[in-house]
Amino acid sequence: MSWFKQPQIIMMLLAILLLAITFAYPKMSLQQATYRYVYVFDISQSMNVMDARKKEPFISRLNFAKQAAIDSLPTLPCGTELGIALFTGHRALLLTTPVETCKNQHDLSNTINMIEWTSTWESRSEIAKGVYKSIRLMKRVDENTRMVFFTDGHEAPPVNPNLLPVFQGKKGKIKGIIVGVGGDKQVKIPKFDRTGKQLGYWDSGDVVHIDVYTQEKNKRDGVKPLRGTEHLSSLRESYLIDLADKTGLMYHRLVTLGSFSEQLKIKSLSNPKAIQTDIRWLMALLSLLLFISLYLMEPIRKRLKTMGEQKSA
Repeated sequence: MSWFKQPQIIMMLLAILLLAITFAYPKMSLQQATYRYVYVFDISQSMNVMDARKKEPFISRLNFAKQAAIDSLPTLPCGTELGIALFTGHRALLLTTPVETCKNQHDLSNTINMIEWTSTWESRSEIAKGVYKSIRLMKRVDENTRMVFFTDGHEAPPVNPNLLPVFQGKKGKIKGIIVGVGGDKQVKIPKFDRTGKQLGYWDSGDVVHIDVYTQEKNKRDGVKPLRGTEHLSSLRESYLIDLADKTGLMYHRLVTLGSFSEQLKIKSLSNPKAIQTDIRWLMALLSLLLFISLYLMEPIRKRLKTMGEQKSA
């Protein structure tokens, strides 16, 4: 078997073999960073404010959050799992438990697209309680589940700064991100009927401007109701940063879709696990390199032979 001693023939056969293997869809178990998230959407009425994005045309805060969530799906590695929840009042309702994103991207996108403020079951928006209870919800789902909470931080009714809700969980036990959505300027909150038709904007007399505790005390003391700016809304960023610090969550302001997707993929939020990875590309690449080597080998071999003959002469 003299051909066996010919490196060109061996390389040719190996290249053909590697190319043939690609048709068998070879896979390899590789350790890979994956993620397990539940996206929690604040669907209270202030999330209808049209001040999302840095420049016009502006869209509502809720729609910008939905757009960021949908755009993030194809950027997450296969093996990542995602669930969806809604927040209003003082708690979150889990719509879907986490499912694999690559296989269910279409269904997840459709579910997120259908989220609307009309699904609210309470007119209140107690953000701090909602974040704390959502953390407890993650524990029930799986302690390795990370929470992504989209909100503008607008508490309605407002909280008493001296009687803030207390976080009773273990700081950092559940990881995740509070995502701040909205602009810095106070703007009017749209008022809609239950069919989605806009009726104008909330007026100063339509909302409560002080916390419930102070409101009751003022009633007892005969103090007239106060008028403030709670009918206007802006991103309450410092408040959300404080909530993130108390709970051990991260804070991210939603400015661009790309920066949000990158924030989701930081190492500290990952759950490494073995994934069956398609390695056809690797087999094809090795085969190509062998064919290229064969193509280059012959001129080099002839050059070396000529140089040897010249030296012998």
